[in-house]
Amino acid sequence: MSRAATFVMFIGTALITAGAYGALHDQISYTVSPEYFTRFKFIEFGLLNGSIPERVRVAEGGWFATWWMGLPIGLLTGVAGFIQRTPALMRRALLWSLPLILGIVLTFGVIGLLYGIVQTRSIDLHAYQGWYIPDNIVHIRRYLCAGYMHNASYLGGALAIPAAWRFHFVFRARTRALADH
Repeated sequence: MSRAATFVMFIGTALITAGAYGALHDQISYTVSPEYFTRFKFIEFGLLNGSIPERVRVAEGGWFATWWMGLPIGLLTGVAGFIQRTPALMRRALLWSLPLILGIVLTFGVIGLLYGIVQTRSIDLHAYQGWYIPDNIVHIRRYLCAGYMHNASYLGGALAIPAAWRFHFVFRARTRALADH
């Protein structure tokens, strides 16, 4: 398979991986705050059909909110793959970069959740004027913690791209060293 075909296939894989990650991520944040979905995300994504179980709608919302992150991650990480010496090494490096990216995004999400727990020990709603907070939230702390988790996960997605680039440079250097021996 050519480098160009590998690149295109990686973008598709990144889109699917990002969407699947979002579907799973939102299962965790739903556990933290069902209201984050019932009062915000379900409305945002038009997932209002009450005959569909909430957990299924959570997965749908997670997919819709996240699949598109696969495009910048796929494009920017995929471009880094071109530094590999062969198409086979490019494929291998790109596929190995996905767990790295997922690990970074998950780590940032968990850190965001923990940060939210610390930040919301006492709550001054004036500090959250830029956030969408419906009037009828019962468990405001849990709602805010889910928001922190979501925001941090997007930050993790953005920061995972330079980490993946670094991974590609290290991978190239190590495979070159192995080839030289």
